[in-house]
Amino acid sequence: MRRVNQAELGLIAGNRRLRLVQLYNKDAQLSQLTLIREKRAGTDTPERPPLTVDQLLGEWQGEAITLYPDLRSPDTYSTKLTIERQDSNRLIQQLTFGVGASVQTLTSSARIDGEMLHFQDGGLPVQVVLLPDGASSNCPLTIKSGHSFVLEVGWLVEPNLRQRLIRRYSDRGSWVSLTLVREQRIKRSG
Repeated sequence: MRRVNQAELGLIAGNRRLRLVQLYNKDAQLSQLTLIREKRAGTDTPERPPLTVDQLLGEWQGEAITLYPDLRSPDTYSTKLTIERQDSNRLIQQLTFGVGASVQTLTSSARIDGEMLHFQDGGLPVQVVLLPDGASSNCPLTIKSGHSFVLEVGWLVEPNLRQRLIRRYSDRGSWVSLTLVREQRIKRSG
């Protein structure tokens, strides 16, 4: 199995660039997140406030493009993400993506712990950390052999506009794909 030691994911919006580095130690445990916020020289684009759970609630529709390491033609498809509170410290999300017969729907729930969301539904426990400047980090706490996983950076660039960059890995630790999602909130929920 290949070992993932770190991943750097970056997004651009207007005169701003946001990069997130997710570092894993020699035991394949998440050890550090580094958020790098940049703006184009000579511009005065303000940073956004820290991301909150309430800013994510609602129904989001988007477009995704997925690139592959073997340079085959990219896939483009629609996405729909619904995030709702179950109670004061739990949320549920449902993600639908794909085209035609390959449409998939994934449902998961998370425990809300301040600025962290803890997902336990899959083979690997995953945490989403809500960060300054409207950013978020989505990654497993530990990478284990035999489990596929994703690393993701999200960025709320406007109150109803979000970007996400998702890197997928196989159960052997090989990079499988990179997906850029640009989504618009079409309905709020509270």
